[in-house]
Amino acid sequence: MGQTMLTVALPIALAWMMYCVGLTLSLADFKRVGRYPIAVLAGLSAQLIGLPLIAFALIQLLGLPEVVAVGLWLLALAPGGASSNVITHLSGGNTALSISMTAVSSLIIPFSLPLLLPIVLSESQLVLPLKTAILQLVMVTLVPVSMGMLCHHIGRGKRFEIFAKWAGRSSIWVLMFTVAITLAANTKVFQQLFSSASIVAIALCLLGMALGVVVARLLRGGEQLTKTLAIEVGVQNAGTAIFVAVVQLKQPELALTPLLYGVLMNIPVAVMIYRHQRGRLRAFFAREPS
Repeated sequence: MGQTMLTVALPIALAWMMYCVGLTLSLADFKRVGRYPIAVLAGLSAQLIGLPLIAFALIQLLGLPEVVAVGLWLLALAPGGASSNVITHLSGGNTALSISMTAVSSLIIPFSLPLLLPIVLSESQLVLPLKTAILQLVMVTLVPVSMGMLCHHIGRGKRFEIFAKWAGRSSIWVLMFTVAITLAANTKVFQQLFSSASIVAIALCLLGMALGVVVARLLRGGEQLTKTLAIEVGVQNAGTAIFVAVVQLKQPELALTPLLYGVLMNIPVAVMIYRHQRGRLRAFFAREPS
């Protein structure tokens, strides 16, 4: 019963999260890539190449249990977090650049993720044909994103604005829902590997953010670019990794690391948001009255 609920609920949850991403996107976001070609290319390279390399290094250096290692690999191959655009905005980053990177990565991940899975997964774990994996990911990522973009294009008025804001907030709760039901269905395995999975989950997040910072500094970008790339590289869509583990590979235990990541990544994110908002308040109260 629990497994059936997972295989039904997770695709719906992921599709909804990707639809919410689509609500924030428009064709202009893809055109805007031309305004930040170097930043977008560098950021996507860090996310799509650099982050998997970090995950692979952690797997090799720490000798992680297979369940934790595969979960970490799935997480590194996942797209950017569905809430990364909101986080970027609240942290004082370049929201337009963040949205553009999300738009491009949403097109790439459904194809790159299945192709890179075999690097860490053993043959016994690869129970899904490549074409089927790509098709399923397209159906729960690209299709919902496209529908969200269509709604964004035709939506008008305050009612749509209210709906879009509500949808954006709900995506976070949907992620928490996926975490809760997956944990409930696999409590024993998660208890056994909780410590090691927690450490590598937060390590991937922090190292990904650090990579984003390094890339921004190499580009000689300012604080805004630094925050943006740190978030886009370090904040992954745990929902996609959980979907691949539970629905596509039919091995819920592989979702342990992405599950813990979905919770723990909020710690550094909260710190970034807090520091920015505190700085804004200080600047506001420091202004001289006119």
